[in-house]
Amino acid sequence: MFFHPQQGEHESSINASILSYGFPKIIQEGDYLRIGIEEKEVQTLYAFVHRGKLEDLAGVIVYTRTSQDTLALLHMAVKPEYSYADGYKNELVLVRMLAQIRSIAKRIKGVKKLSIAYAGQILPKAELE
Repeated sequence: MFFHPQQGEHESSINASILSYGFPKIIQEGDYLRIGIEEKEVQTLYAFVHRGKLEDLAGVIVYTRTSQDTLALLHMAVKPEYSYADGYKNELVLVRMLAQIRSIAKRIKGVKKLSIAYAGQILPKAELE
């Protein structure tokens, strides 16, 4: 996971998400690593940026379905050099990840809302299109 220099601006929201949903952890399953939250079924979206022959892990979103009609983004992280404030801001990593989550939400039957834990908001699906 990344520790972003500006995460202090969202500290109370991050702590509230951890209290509500749990702390994200790197979990080893055989030869593979994944991000999970103890006692929660979560999915993870990884963002990679191509840098020549290499792929750089630029960001991650951990999300789950919290009710029949809501997909919740529990934790988000963007590698500092890919944030909008620094480095490769033209990559728009967070914007592209959020667009992908919206696309995922639209394909899940019954999901009408997308909740972003850090923002303390639930966004109606109509606003996500």
